Parts: sequence; C-alpha cells; structure tokens
Amino acid sequence: MSISVLLLKKTLGPLFAGILLLQGCASTVNNDVLAYSSHDFGLLCFGGVSNVRLTYGGAPHKLYYGKGDAAPEKKTADATRIPGFLSGTYDTFVGPIDMQWRSRDGSELRHAVDLNKEITGRHIPYAHPERVYAVKPFVRKPVIIVEFDNRTVNVYLVATLQVTPLDAAKPTLDHVQSRTLVYSKTL
Repeated sequence: MSISVLLLKKTLGPLFAGILLLQGCASTVNNDVLAYSSHDFGLLCFGGVSNVRLTYGGAPHKLYYGKGDAAPEKKTADATRIPGFLSGTYDTFVGPIDMQWRSRDGSELRHAVDLNKEITGRHIPYAHPERVYAVKPFVRKPVIIVEFDNRTVNVYLVATLQVTPLDAAKPTLDHVQSRTLVYSKTL
C-alpha cells in the first residue's frame, strides 16, 4: 500500500465519519418535545347559532342559551381567535365531545366527536421542530377549540410554542402559534 493511500484512509475516514455523525445529529429531532398529556378547552360560536350545549370530560358547557341570544357572524379576524375564557385542564383525551346546538334556521343539531380517533399521536404539529426550545416548549398548555358556525362544527388544536429566533443575535425566544384543524363536519 502506498503512503498516499494510507494517508487518505487515515484522514478521510475520520473526516467522513465526523460529517455523517454531524448530519445524523442535525436531522434527529426529539419528537417528545412537542408531546402533551393535558390541554385546555374552549368554545367559539358564530353564524347565528344558539342554545349551544356541549359535554366533554363529564363537564357540561352552555353558550347562547338565553331567549333571543345568537352568536355573531364570523369575521376574518376570528380565523385565529382563541376564546377569552378557557374551561380548564383536561387529560388528553377524556372521551367524546357531545354537542347540541340550534342553527341559524332553527334546526336542532346533534353531533359527537371522539378526539382519540381524530388526533393520532399526542404531538403538536410544527414545521420546524428543530427550532423548538426543548426546556419549555409551550407558552401555556395546548388548547382544543370547538367552533360552531351555523351548521358546521370545527375542532382545532392550538398551541403557542417557544422557538429559537432565526436571528442568532436576538437574545429572546420567539413565540409562534401552531393551529391545526383536526376535524370539520357540516350537518
């Protein structure tokens, strides 16, 4: 074996091993960072719905239940809205969401959603998990939002995440919202 071949083996071997190791470390993300075992719960109502009754985790909720009460029309700004009042912490997931409501035309509607079937895994979807601040990924607990809009029910999984800034000179973490439509049904 010539000296040049020996030198190549001794130099390039460790160099390639180091590159492969670094590449593997860079592409590996701890998926458990975005895992959650509990969540908050909130309701949003639009499109003239009224008489909203919902049970989740054994807890009943009522909105727009008074005579003549009806939800406002949905506006563009409502697309990313989080309810001002959340119903507290629930284990993920404590059973089906049983819903009843009256649509704009007065029809009494009833529907149930089993989140265990609709949300596979217990991880918040986020396009850049490598940026998530692993020490404390969530600003607060993830939120399940049930939205009624006339004859349609939507269920969203929302979380505000702490992520490392794109600008390395920035000394603070950025907050980004992950909002995923996990279920939608029009009756």
